[in-house]
Amino acid sequence: MPETLNPSETAQWFAMLALGDMPDGSVISIMLSNERIEHWFYKRNKLRPDSLKLELIVPSSGLWRVDLKRHDKLYLAQWRPGDDLRIESPQLRYRKLLEWPRLAGIMDFPQLIGSLERVLEVNFLPHADVGARLVEPEMLSSNEQLRRWLAPCAICLGWNRKVQPM
Repeated sequence: MPETLNPSETAQWFAMLALGDMPDGSVISIMLSNERIEHWFYKRNKLRPDSLKLELIVPSSGLWRVDLKRHDKLYLAQWRPGDDLRIESPQLRYRKLLEWPRLAGIMDFPQLIGSLERVLEVNFLPHADVGARLVEPEMLSSNEQLRRWLAPCAICLGWNRKVQPM
């Protein structure tokens, strides 16, 4: 059974990014893929069945999650606070046999990407796309602390499907 939620974990993450108090209802998302980011939004016909989209979603409420979706819907993996891992798949291989990496907390998200690459034998592009509600994504994309935190998995950062060098 998952541990109880530690609300200070998300507050520590926001503090590490020097974002201060987040407005109620605000959300920050960080998306990575093994395809060009714009393919998920503008050019979906260019996606392959095994295209992956990995998204960290961090609401100000603290109930963060990470979603890993495969374009052909072969599996959906979700990581939530308290080492809560959920796998949906019609195939037993993905539900029970695959050794999915664990995610102890939000701070370990950048290391999850490398673990997923090894387990799933894929390569994510080194680009992260930042999205936000009630926070300016441009401000987030220029946040040096966010860039340093994402450095193990992303060498460029963008928002609204615009690539910005790190």
